[in-house]
Amino acid sequence: MEPEKAHYVLVCQNVDCLARGAGKLMEQLQSRLAGCENCEVRPYMCFGACQDGPNIVLYPERTWYAHVTEGDVEDIAKHAEGGPPVTRLEEGIDPSLKTLIFELLDAGLF
Repeated sequence: MEPEKAHYVLVCQNVDCLARGAGKLMEQLQSRLAGCENCEVRPYMCFGACQDGPNIVLYPERTWYAHVTEGDVEDIAKHAEGGPPVTRLEEGIDPSLKTLIFELLDAGLF
């Protein structure tokens, strides 16, 4: 039996997202998902949607969350563990930017 693929929770760590609390969000997600064998929280340099930050991407799910707050951490963690997407956080990101970032991630750039 093949092991289950990892689910990555990529948290933008560029200046704008950090100024809006991305560092704390990453710490909280790392703590919350510490017991999840298939989940890995990682920093990401920049997704390019600074005005919509903090930004978090779940991969390979290809889900992009914008304007994330500490109140969203539990719902994002549940999604990373296999629960439903947090649809309220998926709005407003430029579709062409999403396509570009997801193509970079598909190429292994994370």
